[in-house]
Amino acid sequence: MDCNLCKVSIKVESGEYVHIEDYKKEKVVSDMWCHLKCFKKAMNRELTALEKQAKEMLGRAGGIFESDSFKQMFPNKQKEFNLI
Repeated sequence: MDCNLCKVSIKVESGEYVHIEDYKKEKVVSDMWCHLKCFKKAMNRELTALEKQAKEMLGRAGGIFESDSFKQMFPNKQKEFNLI
């Protein structure tokens, strides 16, 4: 049998795979076979896309915090404490 996601043959005897069945009123409507690796990748696709967007945004924001105008607006003042 072939993986529904990557279309490569699944080695049932030695490989890890997932079998998914869709039911409607106790009747199997469709089923799907795929490698466990392909299934995990497909399930995390949205999360991976969000992670990429977050990294890009943080990269752009990092440049703003290091700019001279930002440092002038918010100087890094440290408080001094005198202990008696």
